[in-house]
Amino acid sequence: MRISEKISTFAAKNKNTMKKILPLLAIAIIFAACKQDEPAKQQVTFRVSNFTSTTEPLKAPASLVDGDDGALTDLIIFDGSEYLLRQQSTDPDFGTITVLLTTGNHDLHFIATRSTGLLVEDGILTCTSLKNTFGKTVHLNVAGGGDQNVTLDRLTGKLILTINDEIPTGASNLRIQIGRRYTSLDPQTLFGVNSAAFDQNVSLTSKVGQSGYQITLYMLADDADGYETTFTLTATNTSSQVIGQATGNITIAPNTKTLLSGNLFTGTRSFISLNSAWNADIEENF
Repeated sequence: MRISEKISTFAAKNKNTMKKILPLLAIAIIFAACKQDEPAKQQVTFRVSNFTSTTEPLKAPASLVDGDDGALTDLIIFDGSEYLLRQQSTDPDFGTITVLLTTGNHDLHFIATRSTGLLVEDGILTCTSLKNTFGKTVHLNVAGGGDQNVTLDRLTGKLILTINDEIPTGASNLRIQIGRRYTSLDPQTLFGVNSAAFDQNVSLTSKVGQSGYQITLYMLADDADGYETTFTLTATNTSSQVIGQATGNITIAPNTKTLLSGNLFTGTRSFISLNSAWNADIEENF
């Protein structure tokens, strides 16, 4: 008896069994076809460098800090708009990442920061306190495994406010208002998005008698050329009376220090500028 005749005979005698087998057979065929169409994945290792310098230690209050630079804490990678992974400084081999990528073209966005309260919402990287942040987009064609070296560029600008004259007796509070400030980052463009007004109070009580008091504020920009916004400084005493005030415009740009300084309480206002490690400074006075 031929094989086809045997199958027909088996099917005729075992109709109920065939009814159970055929759906399973169909699923197996579909699964096999899908497996053949699935893109191959290759293992790629990235070594990220130049993101442990020119950053700052976290010192309260909140998003205003005084002091020198320190080490970064987080490295985040996006594949296009897709959040890929997050590596922290406490992880082994921080800065060396091995991932599986499908063969073909990828736009990989690397972000290194020491900002706190990091969160990815709707493809946007947000934080509760913005600190020095670096990034780079790498256009990669994955044809096989290998190693890639990635050097990051600074994304944040830094506003450095210096009160040149002596903070007088009775000074209590400094209110700092910025018209627009960017603290959220679009990983695909590596520019700031969703700006908001900034309004914060800093105690001057412990600074009485000091000259050259300095406050640093980190800010992103919405393009490579930066943007212009307003500022207002208002100093009050323990009776909430205004004892010093200044207002004007400043420009914030990526990888650039904006040095804003002057005499808030007495005398002729002036500004000071010196910097060698960053892009050309944006000098403002009040």
